[in-house]
Amino acid sequence: MSEVIDIDGNALLEKYGTGQQTRKQRLRKNVQLLFLGLSAEETAPLITLLRTSRISPRGKQVNTEQEFLDALGERSWDLILCTIDRGDFTSKLAISHLKRLDKDIPVIQIIPSSDSQLLLQGLKNHIQAVVPLDEKELVLINVRRELDQLDYRRRLRKAEAALAEAEKRSQQLMDSSRHPIICCDYQKIVYCNDSFLEQFGLDSKKKAIHKSLIDFFVLDDRAELAEQLNSLEETNAGDLLLQFVAQRSDHSEFTANMELSRSDYNGSVITRVLFHIDESSNHHLLSKDLDFVSGLFNKDYLDRQLEQTTQRALRGGNDQCLIYIELDQIEAIKNKFSHEGSDQLIRDISSLLSKKVNKAHLLTHPADNAFAIIFNDPNIKTAENFAEQLRTKIANIHSSVSGVDVQSTCSIGLVAITDSTPPPIELLNRAKATIYALRKDTPHGDGVRVHIPEAALSEQAEDEFDQLRKAVENNQFKLLFQPIVNLTAEDQTHHHYEALLRLVNDEEDELSPNDFMSAISDPETAFKVDRWVIEKSIKQLKKTLNQEHKNVIFINLSAHTLGDQKLLTWLSSILRKNNIPAERLVFQISESDISIAPKQAHSFVEKLVSIHSRICIKHFGSVPNSQNMLSTIHSDFIKLDGAYIPELGSDPEQDEEFYSMVQQLNSLGKTSIAPLVENTKTMANLWKAGIDYVQGYYLQPPRENMDYDFFPE
Repeated sequence: MSEVIDIDGNALLEKYGTGQQTRKQRLRKNVQLLFLGLSAEETAPLITLLRTSRISPRGKQVNTEQEFLDALGERSWDLILCTIDRGDFTSKLAISHLKRLDKDIPVIQIIPSSDSQLLLQGLKNHIQAVVPLDEKELVLINVRRELDQLDYRRRLRKAEAALAEAEKRSQQLMDSSRHPIICCDYQKIVYCNDSFLEQFGLDSKKKAIHKSLIDFFVLDDRAELAEQLNSLEETNAGDLLLQFVAQRSDHSEFTANMELSRSDYNGSVITRVLFHIDESSNHHLLSKDLDFVSGLFNKDYLDRQLEQTTQRALRGGNDQCLIYIELDQIEAIKNKFSHEGSDQLIRDISSLLSKKVNKAHLLTHPADNAFAIIFNDPNIKTAENFAEQLRTKIANIHSSVSGVDVQSTCSIGLVAITDSTPPPIELLNRAKATIYALRKDTPHGDGVRVHIPEAALSEQAEDEFDQLRKAVENNQFKLLFQPIVNLTAEDQTHHHYEALLRLVNDEEDELSPNDFMSAISDPETAFKVDRWVIEKSIKQLKKTLNQEHKNVIFINLSAHTLGDQKLLTWLSSILRKNNIPAERLVFQISESDISIAPKQAHSFVEKLVSIHSRICIKHFGSVPNSQNMLSTIHSDFIKLDGAYIPELGSDPEQDEEFYSMVQQLNSLGKTSIAPLVENTKTMANLWKAGIDYVQGYYLQPPRENMDYDFFPE
């Protein structure tokens, strides 16, 4: 049976999946929440609030001590939201269990209204924050703060573990190195390996430890060596390459080529000395650090230098900047001319950069499409101006390949290296993310952008809020359509699409409702936006009336519209005017919006059903009482919460939970939809789970026309 499923699944993948994405959907941050003592009516508005802030909550509701302890053993939770104590199991007792079990889970207490006594009592009980439910912005600020701090603590623990492992590995490498290595603290040797003892003719480490390094060199060189060591210790400068005459215990001499650097050893900053005994060894060392196409230092060398640079910056007074350059057209050149074309362009750009980048800065070629510069200047504006000059120079390079000119523009990301800088891998990720953001705004790249920290982005978001509200009031909207494809391929007459609203701001950026709906505070404006979407969707349907297939449009409704008493009358009029059957419209309502006002939602849904419109509950599985909703609210379709989809195939236990949920929907006769499908692996997992419909960028990104080829031959 499994072989048949695999064959059919592959056929569907070939039939519907383009395998290409113009860009990935903007995923939410998945957050595992534990609701302690909160009712469904209290959790729903919190879930809605988090969802509008691009947080995808996955919650569980507990009320008793045993339920709480069982939940702690099930998974790793990100946040506990509790309310005022209503029973025997109090928040104080819950925190006591967290301490006993050594669980690092922040707790936020949501109280009905502002009360100084409740605030004081909560803080005495070691609750991280006590916030009134009606102060939504304050709730969101505290949630984000606690999640950010938790993420920081988790990353710190991982970093500490990684550091311990790295130090252990470093010690092993020094011990086993064929190169003599010593560590000095104010010229006194605190460590030496066996290779050092062998090279200097010593039979015991006791004859080296606590001795002065300069005692192992001839008299004529000692003063200069001492000066170089003092200078390195005082300035925390970069690596030094020195050559002096060393003297063994038998007074024989040899030329010692040394590489000196400042490093951490057993919690102290020391000077590490690596000896290169002969020129052949030195050439070997350099060759392994070079990229043979560009002739520049490679990724391994960049990683080591970034590690040292960040360590110096963390001590203060050594700010620098990372300039990361990615070539925009290198892949297209490689596809057309193979590596011959790309390698020639890389060599020409490397030659240019070698001339333009001062030796005081480190120039590297860490990847096929990238160059990186550790820019030795604390002024980020200076680095930005220099990067802009390089961008122009690179764009003007013409390389000749088989008699044809090739060239490429570049996108440059800049990241400051300061006393609060992250680890090197995060620096590189920030630079790449900055370039990604640049290309998102300017598809062809060819620009320079400085990385902006999250705190500064938050301030920018506040400034943009009023601009968003103004754009909403001016109806700066457009409508896109994304196909919802039937995996069973049984119905070839109905083509399903979701209507996706976009707001076009003054910078011509297209914003999704998650980015601007928070700017809508009054119900009347929300009514206006939803009616605009409905009317435009109906007019689009009217254009396709004469086609052989019948288009069906899924339309999202905001929470405010559930209270629009005049919508049904208006909708009926619009449908009659355009001669569109109501069954061609499927109205999508968020599960969390239904949980906030279940009676209002039930009444609203019944009115839509009475005119034969259909209903889809979206974000299913995001609130603790999801299963109860199936029996209280009529629904034709169930769209699962997008947070489930990217995780499929990564955790067998969670996969089983997902499969069970889909099977339950199937047994109840509900048509299931999986959003955010972005790759072949996800499609295969959804096919295995028994999902009815799929939607996502893997099939097709949103477009202005309903033009998906549902049944290609």
